[in-house]
Amino acid sequence: MKIFTVKILIFSLIFFLGYNYNWVLADDVNISATVDSVVGGGGGGGGGSSGGSSISTNVVFSGRAYPLSNVSLLRDGVVVATTVSGPDAKFTVSLAGVSSGNHIFTVYSTDSTGLRSSNPFTVTLFISSGVSTTVSGIFLTPTISVDKSIVRKGDNLTVFGESSPTSDIVIEVNSENQLFFSTKSDNDGAYLFTFDTSPLELGDHSAKSKSKIGFEISEYSKIASFKVGTQTILNNTNQCGVVADLFVDCRINIVDFSILAYWYKRPIPPANIDLNKDGVVTIADFSIMAYYWTG
Repeated sequence: MKIFTVKILIFSLIFFLGYNYNWVLADDVNISATVDSVVGGGGGGGGGSSGGSSISTNVVFSGRAYPLSNVSLLRDGVVVATTVSGPDAKFTVSLAGVSSGNHIFTVYSTDSTGLRSSNPFTVTLFISSGVSTTVSGIFLTPTISVDKSIVRKGDNLTVFGESSPTSDIVIEVNSENQLFFSTKSDNDGAYLFTFDTSPLELGDHSAKSKSKIGFEISEYSKIASFKVGTQTILNNTNQCGVVADLFVDCRINIVDFSILAYWYKRPIPPANIDLNKDGVVTIADFSIMAYYWTG
């Protein structure tokens, strides 16, 4: 009960003190803003003509995903724009007519096997009328899976996923002594690495990966969990729960929290976001999320 209460207090402090900050922002991501108001001049001679004006408020996101993948842009937890990345995995997705104020934007992609980018890019921006905001240098994390949920000690385990084409992939395996492996994604962005589990002790383990192209480096992917034991069991597709998993990525973490935070005490929240179904997002919904929190 004490741990549960502490989680609620932490969530409350994050929301009230840190809500306007970026949740996830890599060092090489750039944010720039330009004023985009254009005012027409008056006509000359005679009766003249009235001047006209137009003000645009746009947000543009660009970076790397997976080759020819569907890239989605969410605003405040709702998909508002999509695009398809090029064969080189680069993408640009934009949204026009954004209302002034704080908004939470999330960018994620889906690889050719249907796996989502496990650590989506999420940022909170204050949007001003007549100002175009550009966020560039996004490098979505690789997707990652393992071929066995339990592997017999000494058998091989295969780690695989997708990233940007011909990128350097680093795979970190959690053990008493951390193990690091290097491989490279192919021209289609796919990578695969098989290693001997003999050095791993019996018990729970995990693997994660990140990608590098030149001076661009992604964040680490989510964790792919497995066990080292006395038998081998092939991995089955994980089924995501529905409670509090607002981003639907099989984890309850800061991304889900940021979506819930946006709807705090706002009218008519979406049904999947109103966790206790009372018509408004309150501290009660945050307590439900705290219970299911995975990090």
